[in-house]
Amino acid sequence: MILERLRDLHARLAGELVPAYHKKQRVPWILALDEDGRFLNIERAETGKKDYVEIVAPTLKRTSGTRALLFVDKPSYALGRPDADTEKARAQADERHTAYRRLAEACALSVNRPETDAFLRFLDEGLETARAHPATADMKPGDLIAPRVGETFLTDLPEVRAWWQEREDERAAEDSTLTARCMLCGEEKPIVQVHPVDVRVGPDAAPLVSANKDAFESYGLSRSEIAPMCQRCARMYGEALAYLLKSPKHHLFLGGLHWIFWTREETGFDVMKLFTDPDEEQVRGLLRAPQTGMLPGTVRANDFYALAVTSNKRMVVRSWLTMTVDEVQHHLARYFERQRILDHRGLSPPLKLLSLAGATVRDLKDLSPQVVPLLLEHALTGRPLPLSLLHRAVQRARADGEHPVTRPRAALIKLVLLSQPDLSEERMVHEALTPDHPSAAYQCGRLLAVLDDIQRNAISPKATLVDRFYGSASATPASVFGVLLRKAQAHLGKLRKEKPGLHHHFEQMLGEIMSHFDGFPRTLSLEEQGLFAIGFYQQKYRPRKTDGDEPAEATAEAAGS
Repeated sequence: MILERLRDLHARLAGELVPAYHKKQRVPWILALDEDGRFLNIERAETGKKDYVEIVAPTLKRTSGTRALLFVDKPSYALGRPDADTEKARAQADERHTAYRRLAEACALSVNRPETDAFLRFLDEGLETARAHPATADMKPGDLIAPRVGETFLTDLPEVRAWWQEREDERAAEDSTLTARCMLCGEEKPIVQVHPVDVRVGPDAAPLVSANKDAFESYGLSRSEIAPMCQRCARMYGEALAYLLKSPKHHLFLGGLHWIFWTREETGFDVMKLFTDPDEEQVRGLLRAPQTGMLPGTVRANDFYALAVTSNKRMVVRSWLTMTVDEVQHHLARYFERQRILDHRGLSPPLKLLSLAGATVRDLKDLSPQVVPLLLEHALTGRPLPLSLLHRAVQRARADGEHPVTRPRAALIKLVLLSQPDLSEERMVHEALTPDHPSAAYQCGRLLAVLDDIQRNAISPKATLVDRFYGSASATPASVFGVLLRKAQAHLGKLRKEKPGLHHHFEQMLGEIMSHFDGFPRTLSLEEQGLFAIGFYQQKYRPRKTDGDEPAEATAEAAGS
């Protein structure tokens, strides 16, 4: 299934792919010819501060003997220029240039392009002039020379690239020792031993199909023969996979996993940006999509694919998802909607996926490898998030002292709670503060935030209530809040004398919150501790009021906490 979808992608992106048996080469010298093949100059390639130009050119493994490359090659091949002033080097250069010329002639005869015909005229009529050019004295034996006819590099011609690919496909078929039914196209063809495209996962070469130990071999088959594939199919899927892994639009590396995304048909739906740098307008469009029917630029009934891989001397598939774009759009809309939680400005800008994941640890270098894949798969598929993520976030809140619940942490907790299939009214949470929330745990979180604000406004403590008591208050409220309420009376007495407006505000707030209790819970479950954290955050960082109902001191305290 994966290989078939990659082969289909190849057909759609053929013009954008780096073909097999080609790679980007650093070329320091350009052989400039006019449209009729007359020699003009040998130019030193310069692009900005670099003394070379990058050209996609034919390549092959060349260990010993004489094997010419098509058009872009070393001076001894392209010009017949010896690497040294010896009889042996001159004989070797003649042999190499002869092979180079024969290859160029075979290609020109097949593709029938005026540019390749012009290059053959240069080889017949202008080669000696080029050899005598002063620039050849500065050439190193390993430098590459690229012929350019007019404004066209010969290796940029689609016909030239296709000819080189077909030639190498035929060579590989001749080297094959097995003929069998290709697992992709289903035809009886010569089977490749080594897949032709160098696919890299990060810095490592990582073939998707290979057998490098006896345990992986059977029926006398070795290397890539264990999953029989013809040269053409292996080349097509490999080119598409290499393209995706190198494309910033399609490739995402997070949490030790390489994710690649693509769609069956072209679409303007940029899922990568939604994870790495979500734009508010893009997210708003996503949330409006159920009403409008689809995102701008998407294609109806389009398929969406996501592949997660790692490298261990070969490519290891960790996850494979296939859905429709509509389904992904729907799940992403819920993902962003469920994480919405207001900050002190009354805003809820969308969060990067890595910000949510980072809410489970003190430092990103400590991030568990399971966290990012769980979040990403939830965003794409809508599967419930495991409570282990909630446990990580709650434990981190208990350990973080004075500022236990950041907005990303509150958003992650809300996301986990709302993703559960058996969501009850008591576990329902909204983006804004909910004063009449039915959960005692939520109200306990609110109460701790208010008691902390009272202390901060009355005195300047070295260790705040949150720093000292958040952990115990969020797990065993009954053991803590009686003591905290008694201590708050002294602070309220001080505020009554010095800041009567604040005293009245906090008295009202305490009365409203306490009206929800018949008694404090003895212990809170994991999900209730999540509700405690959200209640604390939404009370602590509630949006500022502008109607004059809340004292300026309390508003400033809430915004700056």
